[in-house]
Amino acid sequence: MLNKKIVLNDNPGLLSVLENSFFRREGFAMLLIEGYASGVQAVEAEAPALAVFDLEQMGEKALDSCRKIKQDHLLNSTPVLLLLPENVSEFLVEACWAAGCDAVIPRPLVAGRFLDAACGLLGISRRLARRFPVNFQLKILDTTQKKHAGSCVNLNAGGMFIATEILFPIDTRLVIDFVLPGLQSVLQCPVRVAWVNHPEWLKRNDMPCGLGVQFLKENSGLQTVLREFMESLPVKS
Repeated sequence: MLNKKIVLNDNPGLLSVLENSFFRREGFAMLLIEGYASGVQAVEAEAPALAVFDLEQMGEKALDSCRKIKQDHLLNSTPVLLLLPENVSEFLVEACWAAGCDAVIPRPLVAGRFLDAACGLLGISRRLARRFPVNFQLKILDTTQKKHAGSCVNLNAGGMFIATEILFPIDTRLVIDFVLPGLQSVLQCPVRVAWVNHPEWLKRNDMPCGLGVQFLKENSGLQTVLREFMESLPVKS
């Protein structure tokens, strides 16, 4: 299972890109390198899905960290993405590749370019990670098997947002029953509450009261149906 951790520098622009993307919505934790002695130590301690080192902040230490990670047989499977400084020289770019990095991203930092590179390194389809707006009714089964009404507002391969007046604490395990638009089969899936949009403390003002949930089980049949459904949906620019 993918360890949903990303090690990175305390870079406001980079953090903003990640915080406002599907990485945060799908429960990825952003772990700042500054909390550790080095980028290498952070990767050793956390075994992240991705490490992002900013050369503008770390300088030669970014290359050194990348080099040590890629030379360590216990760590070298961790993808390393290097964020380049402005007006970077061709020599420095070559040094990044020589250090063994998996991708480089130039400045100015463009959200789409960064997310495309990160998704590519993690083997995630950015299209399927995108939240697709939908509108269909569903049933929520709590731990007592009591059913509650809700409606799906958006959806991707990892989870959905459910508009509902019945709220549950984060990490609560639930089961949802739903039928995708245009299909007939009832799908049932266990989920985890990842975040809550409470009417008294709205995390997202543009969203209704409800629950952001993450699909729990590796259900190949469910994932196939979801992927086929989302591939049929138009992508709005």
